[in-house]
Amino acid sequence: MQGLDSISHLIRQSGKTIDVPHMSRNLYSILQQEVDLGGQALERESADMAVTLFQSALQKLTVDQPFYDHLVHNLLLSYKLLIEQLLKKGDTSTALDFLRAALRLEIRGDMAEDSTFLHKFAGEFQSLGIAFFQNNLNEASLLCCRKAISVYPSPGSYINLTNSLAATGQRARLSDFTTEITPEQLGRHLFIACVPKSASTFLKNLLLNMTGYRDLFTVYAAGQSEHEIYLPTLRESAHLDTVTQQHCRASDANVHLMQAFRIRPVVLVRNIFDSVMSLLDFYNKGAFQTSYFRADWPHLDEETKIDLLIENVIPWYFQFVASWDLAEKQKRLEVHWLSYEDLIADKPSSVLKVLEFYGLGASRRGVEQRIGEIESEERKIRFNKGVTGRGLSGLQNRQKEQVSRLARYYPSTDFGRIGL
Repeated sequence: MQGLDSISHLIRQSGKTIDVPHMSRNLYSILQQEVDLGGQALERESADMAVTLFQSALQKLTVDQPFYDHLVHNLLLSYKLLIEQLLKKGDTSTALDFLRAALRLEIRGDMAEDSTFLHKFAGEFQSLGIAFFQNNLNEASLLCCRKAISVYPSPGSYINLTNSLAATGQRARLSDFTTEITPEQLGRHLFIACVPKSASTFLKNLLLNMTGYRDLFTVYAAGQSEHEIYLPTLRESAHLDTVTQQHCRASDANVHLMQAFRIRPVVLVRNIFDSVMSLLDFYNKGAFQTSYFRADWPHLDEETKIDLLIENVIPWYFQFVASWDLAEKQKRLEVHWLSYEDLIADKPSSVLKVLEFYGLGASRRGVEQRIGEIESEERKIRFNKGVTGRGLSGLQNRQKEQVSRLARYYPSTDFGRIGL
């Protein structure tokens, strides 16, 4: 069977007569026989016999003996086949019993530093997790994912982890993503999840100025890419105090990372009609270069450009609001909502509420002083002077109706936050 480790094969590879110097020839002979019979049982798909034989062989070894980890791997293969057979028969209870036994298996011997071997061992648990997931046993699937990650975290592990966490509704743990830092060692992470052109750069720069925290953009790439949180960057900066500003929805992956790294987001929104007009200005000034319609934008008339934005970009705004609204309602994350309109109407009060949300204090006078400093650096903030109401006058009635109709797809979401 593919992936099976046999004692005789290991001996032939080593070129030695015997790999276990303190083992008697009689014991070696018994071990070899049990391993060979176990391998034959697996080939016949006689999983229960394979489990018995490999368990017996393993009991004859200590962790410091060269064959130990290979027999652990063989036993896992046997458990895996047996569990899959039991699931196929609908015997869930017994399958879960054997899963508990499989989860206790550990690589503790010579192969504990062999990444290729560990990757293979973890892969068996990933396969088991998929089998349980396909049988709607999501709690068991999550256990398998976490075991695989603890053995050897690979990129594919996190796909299955996200699916299992979403299916069970459980919160992610820091240990799901890293063991190199403890929860007590985590830094403070101020995170602004925002729609474009909502004064988010102003707010971020102000928070950076007031806290002295590090500016952190946790994405793999910007431009045409969704601003999903990028695990390697987040993991690398987990111990730091940071401020982040990203255009990201409350995807399951983002929510899980926020749960694990104790990130509580400020969700910054803006009147949806004003957003259309602000986007039009933004794209006309060159931002279209990062869009998928960059080849044609310069040749479109203004009305067509607005229609394009309403049909292709504005739906994302509705998804943004609906996703964070649901994450909050389901108590998956604690969220602080802030609107562009409230921010520009009373910047000091809005900022003080943000600081309070993060357990940080400041005087109103100090905040006002810092705001003055930040606003003087116009090159950095890209603030459009706080103009509101442009959408109602700049959009045609049919365009305003087209925007409003998008809300019908999310009847449980209150879009009053964005002017509907």
